[in-house]
Amino acid sequence: MLCKGIDRRRLLLSMGAAAMTGGLLSSTRLASAQQGNNEPVKLLLGSHMEYLQTLAPDYAAAHGPTPEIELVTTPDLPVKLNSTLIARRSPGDAVFVTAALMSGLAEKGWLTDMTDLIEQELLPNGLIENSLTAANYQGRYFGVPVTIGAPIMHWNKALFEARGLDTEAPNNWHATPGSWDTLVEYAKEINDPDNNIYGITDNWGGVGSMFTFGSLLQGGGGRFLDDDLQPVMNSEAGVEALSRMVDLLHLHKVIDPAAVTYTWVFDASPAYLAGQRGIFFTWPFIAGIANGSDDSAIQGQSGYAPNPALETSASIDGSEFLSIPVFADNPEGGRQFIKLATSLDKQILQGSTSPWAPSVDAALSHPDVSGNLPFAEVIRQSYQYPVDGGYSPDRERWQEILTGQLSRAFAREVAPKEALDEAVKLINASRT
Repeated sequence: MLCKGIDRRRLLLSMGAAAMTGGLLSSTRLASAQQGNNEPVKLLLGSHMEYLQTLAPDYAAAHGPTPEIELVTTPDLPVKLNSTLIARRSPGDAVFVTAALMSGLAEKGWLTDMTDLIEQELLPNGLIENSLTAANYQGRYFGVPVTIGAPIMHWNKALFEARGLDTEAPNNWHATPGSWDTLVEYAKEINDPDNNIYGITDNWGGVGSMFTFGSLLQGGGGRFLDDDLQPVMNSEAGVEALSRMVDLLHLHKVIDPAAVTYTWVFDASPAYLAGQRGIFFTWPFIAGIANGSDDSAIQGQSGYAPNPALETSASIDGSEFLSIPVFADNPEGGRQFIKLATSLDKQILQGSTSPWAPSVDAALSHPDVSGNLPFAEVIRQSYQYPVDGGYSPDRERWQEILTGQLSRAFAREVAPKEALDEAVKLINASRT
């Protein structure tokens, strides 16, 4: 509840001024620290980031102190970051930030601008540029990707072969404009609903439909948001993308009809792993499960490649980042840790010993990494195409609005254009 005499506008303005002041103080502290120090450093890392935790001894050997590490689960991360930063305290000198959280934290003035480090050092050293889409807010970078990944295409070679289809053809679809139509033709050949065989599976329930819609949207030259972060997904490219998804369901009838109820990868994966689905659009890690798990009926028979193309191939970035809060006690320590984590030798170590793909190009193509992550080259290729996820401060809200309208189109309650026009209308209304 606001105190008497202080309206909401004045409170927000004062908070914004405080954030800017914090940023100026942090910049001064960072500049001073860059003269060199061996002060204690604290890290807030994801509980799944063992590959970063193992770097603590290397940091100590290079800089003196052993980092103090606090772990947080991804679901708990928003509360952890917002509750500490709003109190003008930092949970670490380098902190784990997801793509979805980045622009909102940057908008509040809570993250240090890292553009100089990225443009002057990391990009020249091979950081993959398209992995920075979520870190870019108003033309500046506020985080460094340490691991990357985007949905790709997987296919069941056994089903392809049984239907007399070329089992290796999908490897080149990403580089072939118009290959989405070829994919549909393959799916028709595979389809056998009477025996629970479908050409395609995916998870289009909840917000899951964002990924395939976004891939087709960008593949046709469209975008979720324009440069001013205004919604433009109802463009001709957007209408075509959604129309193609609806056609899979109702015209060609080649996608598992239950796909509209699957809200995550593990809803859709059982039928694919059982050998009953031809093509699966999902995250790269499924390749390892499909080809190596004892529970898979298609061991050694699951292909993987970047998504097929309309005008071009495309996907949605799922990178994870490290950022430096403006309230960090030792921002230079955070910067030093980020540089260590993204150095080529540590990125190769990460990719060769963990399931998390590195963000440096030379590491992704290193033989030790491809030996551990056979799909590393496919990830690298995927990031040569558009992977923008429309990351804005209100992305979570507009994503729910959009996917709600996509679901209405899937159910044929409205036409694709009407669904997308309504999505844009509701998104704009939510911002007033």
